[in-house]
Amino acid sequence: MKKQSIGIICVLVMMAGIVSCGKKVNQPILQQPVSGKLAKVSFGGGYSDSFYYRQDGKLDKIIIFSDLGGTTYKEVYQFAYNSIGKVSSVKIENGDEFRYAYVNDQVTAVSRYVNGVKESYKFINYVGGGTRLESVEEYEKTSPGAIGFAYTFKQEYTYHTDGNLKEEIRYQIDQNGQSKKYQTTRYENYDQHLNVDNTFRYFLYLSGVPVTVNNPTKITRRDEIAGTEQVYNYQFTYNAKATPVKRTMSTGPIGSVETEVIYSYY
Repeated sequence: MKKQSIGIICVLVMMAGIVSCGKKVNQPILQQPVSGKLAKVSFGGGYSDSFYYRQDGKLDKIIIFSDLGGTTYKEVYQFAYNSIGKVSSVKIENGDEFRYAYVNDQVTAVSRYVNGVKESYKFINYVGGGTRLESVEEYEKTSPGAIGFAYTFKQEYTYHTDGNLKEEIRYQIDQNGQSKKYQTTRYENYDQHLNVDNTFRYFLYLSGVPVTVNNPTKITRRDEIAGTEQVYNYQFTYNAKATPVKRTMSTGPIGSVETEVIYSYY
């Protein structure tokens, strides 16, 4: 896949009571945060994700912030919901927007718009029509300003018997529709504690689609083209409520890097 951040990851309709007496309000009024919800993930190096919630506990927005050598950057991802409480859109203040489509209460397609123009979309498929994610197919414009879309990428998912993600395989699709595997990510070990963020940052388009139950402690990513592998080992520290407060990552065998991630809660 191309860049998966949320970058890939604001309000279409304001919640009742935010706008009144004909006054224009540029920012949503924050509701009282829900106790125990994830509030912030600090990645080190000046990077952080902050999470804000509506009064009913649903995610309202994510603010990504970085401060690198005095240069600051902030990006706001604003969530909106449909009448049955499912995510209908995620707007980014730079003009990007993700719009969600559902069949039988399951998200089946996510389209990405830039300044109101559809630039790409993803089809989301489930195992046997159930709730477990099976694959994601991505279509992108054939060229800037083009009307047509081309099938460009595919991701496939398999699971351990306990419901945790086992393997994610990524394919590039050529002009003839032939797929070529270029990356395999194996989620080899998990602990027994509940996953609190479920990859908010990296799978924005899968908002509301769970892929892990617990926290992975070993991930191996293989470059299928170069034939190399990178191993990521994770160690979590938990509070009295059994939710993570710190995650330490070390890598190998290609080099050795250790980083810390800090979790905080309302």
